[in-house]
Amino acid sequence: MQWNSNLVLSSSAFPIQFVVNAYVQIWSRFQSRGGFYNNTESVRFWGRGLSKSEIGCAASHLSILTELAKSRQENWLLVIEDDVFLDPSFDYGTLVRLCKTSRIGYLRLYARHAARSRHIVWLGQRELIRFKKAPMGTQAYLISSQKARSFLETVRTISRPIDWEMDRFWANGLYNYALFPFPCLELGSSSSVNKQSEFDKRPSVYDRVVWFFWKSKEALRRLLTNIYLLRQDAVVRKTSKQGKFEF
Repeated sequence: MQWNSNLVLSSSAFPIQFVVNAYVQIWSRFQSRGGFYNNTESVRFWGRGLSKSEIGCAASHLSILTELAKSRQENWLLVIEDDVFLDPSFDYGTLVRLCKTSRIGYLRLYARHAARSRHIVWLGQRELIRFKKAPMGTQAYLISSQKARSFLETVRTISRPIDWEMDRFWANGLYNYALFPFPCLELGSSSSVNKQSEFDKRPSVYDRVVWFFWKSKEALRRLLTNIYLLRQDAVVRKTSKQGKFEF
């Protein structure tokens, strides 16, 4: 594998691209292309408006996934944010074969929190797990063009941080399978994403009531989806063992 000037890695073994996702100054480009941020929904369902850098971060991920979704063939993209260090000795190409064999269209390679998870199978010195709750973070993930299309169909506006949007697996089908220990690290520098909104609006009483019922519905949908995924976990376990993958 070789780095080229566009910060994209190409692999001779699999049609996989590595894209460094930088969101600095993307806010204006997002607006100029007709991107729509819904501050009312953000305040109601997130509790506050998003900052321009949070919107820009979301817009950059959505822009990358939109380009991937245009592919008529099955392609794979490894998206990494600009503050992530990849293990140079890790075989990233084999991840595509693992995902194809196990029918996993979205694989996390990093998470911010140790959210509740389920062990699926050991793959050498690493294990394949599935997060049952939101682990947060979009630092590094592998995604297929088909999954990118299905995810984008569920996103009409930007109304919450992109990691929360992608972690809503019960709504968007991005089931949170992950490889652990992660083959990458987040650098220790402070985040460039400002979480202080420039939009001065607070939730009303009505917003809080709507949020309470919406949150309860989300929790029920998450529970039911986790139960539904038990059968898929068994299939993933069986096919992964048959593939004899080791990482």
